[in-house]
Amino acid sequence: MKICFLLHYPGYVRYFDSVFNELVKRGHSIHLVFNGTWKQPEGLATLPENDPNFTIDFEDFPTRADGYYFIAKSVRGSADYVRYLDRRFKDTPYLRRRMEGALPNGLKFLRRSPSLPSSVAGAMRRYFVRQDRRRVPSAKVVEDYLLDVAPDLLVVSPLVNKRSWQTDAVKSAQKLGIPVALCVASWDHLTTKGMIRLKPDKVFVWNPLQLKEAVELHDVPASDIVVTGAQPFDKWFDRRPSADREQFLRKVGLPADRGYVLFVGSTSSISEPSREVDFVKRWIARLRSSDGPLRDISVFVRPHPFNCSLWKDTELDDPHAVIYPKAGANPVDEGDRADYFDTIHHADAVMGINTSAMVEATILGRPVLSVLDGDFEDTQEGTLHFQYLLPRNGGFLEVAKTLDEHIAQLARVIEDPAPYQERVSSFVDRFVRPLGRDVNATERLTSELESMARPVAAEKDRRAAVSPAKEGGAAALAREAGR
Repeated sequence: MKICFLLHYPGYVRYFDSVFNELVKRGHSIHLVFNGTWKQPEGLATLPENDPNFTIDFEDFPTRADGYYFIAKSVRGSADYVRYLDRRFKDTPYLRRRMEGALPNGLKFLRRSPSLPSSVAGAMRRYFVRQDRRRVPSAKVVEDYLLDVAPDLLVVSPLVNKRSWQTDAVKSAQKLGIPVALCVASWDHLTTKGMIRLKPDKVFVWNPLQLKEAVELHDVPASDIVVTGAQPFDKWFDRRPSADREQFLRKVGLPADRGYVLFVGSTSSISEPSREVDFVKRWIARLRSSDGPLRDISVFVRPHPFNCSLWKDTELDDPHAVIYPKAGANPVDEGDRADYFDTIHHADAVMGINTSAMVEATILGRPVLSVLDGDFEDTQEGTLHFQYLLPRNGGFLEVAKTLDEHIAQLARVIEDPAPYQERVSSFVDRFVRPLGRDVNATERLTSELESMARPVAAEKDRRAAVSPAKEGGAAALAREAGR
């Protein structure tokens, strides 16, 4: 079978590289294309090389430029914004502000609207979704691309980015009779981005929590959703460290005679670089002023690969603290993945603001802590996905409201990690591998995609399904959308 994957940009490869390799191993061919090839090209490092069954299109996936361009942009942006008027998002002003730019000029007044009952906000978002379905036809330029590629299945991700043009790919594929799958890429995508406007044939999610999000926040029928587990994390389950503790500590410049706490950085959308650097300095200063073993514990700071601008020039002025790697490293190739794994594996505990590295630490059984700092209020408790990490919701995170409280928690974790490891293990079973600790999510997702793919109709039948777009009302609708 031939499967076309449409991803937002090359950085998304890290979510699906294991699936690509498994599909190729099973004898299928893959055609990979991006909405834009400009971002995180290092993500291509793990793709199959010199394999005739794996092709990459380095030209961007076509974007419609017809008379419906502005209509599509307006109704999709409106749907994306009004979802954050839902009362369920009333404590997430950061997310609403981030989506304000999606509103067309005629609806800017909605920025002054308070949160609304879920029924009202839901009716509003469904109205704009219906306008997209009814008023925006399939794009001919997209149809032509899919006809040339002729896949048996189209897989898109993330589909929910702001005013996503992947919606046109779903619309055109379904018109041509090509089945469409959405694979949710990350743990926060269904709660921090835009809407699933046009329903794919199947939506693949990690766990029952994401299934609930897809149903309640995106109006996807539960019957069209499949839980597979979190395939991006499969790579960490059976891995072993590439260096022992002493070798690793010597490599990064930390003393081998003491343990270390690992701080894992967040993306710039979660943690502004200057605020993160300032917080880490305050945190280290509080550790050093504490009583007991934490005064001399080593600190390992690992910057997020896409938020390391200030870390490159930062000095911690502490003989037992290190920033590594200072320029950041995206763990996409084998060497960087081994290094990243060793960093978490040898840590006594992990500290972070809000990042998927905290979830990865749970797979390795490490206790994870955080502080609810005022500088990060919007991107911690002001996001829905952070709530999943909290103990009151069955999460693993040992969270403190102050640095003093955090120091006490960290001391307990270092002295006796067993109670926290039990909580961590329970989270992995529920969130990362809900089908069973031994059920490989990559293999499960691959099999589900195989079951969806079907040979497309003969080319003449597919081309017959493509009728010329009716342009007559486009100008009037464009004027209406701009008002």
